Amino acid sequence: MRLLTLIAALLPLGGNALLAPQAHAEDAEQKPAHHCIDVEVNGERIRDYDCLGKLLTPSQDSAARPPAQLRSEEIAGHPATALGLANREATRQRMGNTFGKSTLPQRPSQPVPTLPPAFRRP
Repeated sequence: MRLLTLIAALLPLGGNALLAPQAHAEDAEQKPAHHCIDVEVNGERIRDYDCLGKLLTPSQDSAARPPAQLRSEEIAGHPATALGLANREATRQRMGNTFGKSTLPQRPSQPVPTLPPAFRRP
């Protein structure tokens, strides 16, 4: 029973109480990394949103740069002919003198009905 109470007392410390001298020696040598810690209590995961917000904020170097232009904004600035879109002059060139006129069927005229050779009179 005493062992369980000792373990229960050390659990909130994350087990670092047993390894504290070694952990502090390693942390002093390494540069502190920016990591966010998630905590799980009774099966519910709790995130540190303050830390996540700090990680997502742009650094001072990126704040000085102008915002990058999106590819869609760059494309929107091109002329229609460069994008391959239909425009009036290109359609007029393609259709020639039929531009603006209704379409006419391009079929040959109907043949005149004739009798087969066996039924023709000489």
